[in-house]
Amino acid sequence: MNITNTCVECIKAQIYKATKLLKIDDSLANEINEEVIRKSSNFDFSKTPPYVAKEVYELLAKKINMNDPLEDLKQKSIKNAISYLPIIKKEIKNAKDKLFTSLKASVAGNVIDFAITREFSLEEEIKNIFHTDFAINDYKSFKQKLENSNQLLILSDNAGENVFDKELIKTIKSLYPYIKIIYATRGKPIINDITTKEALQINMQKYCEVISSGVDTPGIEKSQASKEFINIFDNSPLILSKGMGNFECLEAYQDDRIFFLFKVKCDVVASKIKRQVGEIVLKRG
Repeated sequence: MNITNTCVECIKAQIYKATKLLKIDDSLANEINEEVIRKSSNFDFSKTPPYVAKEVYELLAKKINMNDPLEDLKQKSIKNAISYLPIIKKEIKNAKDKLFTSLKASVAGNVIDFAITREFSLEEEIKNIFHTDFAINDYKSFKQKLENSNQLLILSDNAGENVFDKELIKTIKSLYPYIKIIYATRGKPIINDITTKEALQINMQKYCEVISSGVDTPGIEKSQASKEFINIFDNSPLILSKGMGNFECLEAYQDDRIFFLFKVKCDVVASKIKRQVGEIVLKRG
């Protein structure tokens, strides 16, 4: 999915939002934002939004001399998500279809996203998610593929969301203990996305194999990924892709092994899949 003018404005707004969150002094903040505006006039419209966003977030990190500018935000998001675990666990435990319910829990965490201009409440999402229908619902196909696969590759998204992803993984392992699950993270800190650090800190490795994709973009840009990851990706019979960034990078492949699980959080993606902002989807290919 290529960037649009709307994406360009969103990326510029993200950097402005980051300078405010990080309480960067006005002079440096203005310098950063002005440089991002200059760069935006030369963005390559044949690239995906995550590919383009990488450049400006690297600029931010360099200007403020921080490897992981949003590390504090990631830790707060994880702590916040953990506080809701009792609700999530109760819903899964009492569910008739535990797999479906754990997928709902996993997508609830997808509202934790710095890289959007609209604000969504995790508390409200958890209150409503188990009573919300998927606007695109390919669950039957996903379940059938899961039952007939020996490996599942999960492409992670945002910090905090990983807390609920772990409950999904635990559920899958309890239902299908023979399936090998691989959880792929970003290769380096970018926005508030998960790296192996955030996955390991919640002991994700107890329930699945945790790997780095090698990508330095807020979405799985295959051109940026390591050879090891590409080998795993190409040989996985089933892939669960979390979040809009991964969708933006992978939807053009029209790969029916991939199931995209996310909340629609921008007009560009909503238009692409002909759905509404705020809806949730489990979409094949």
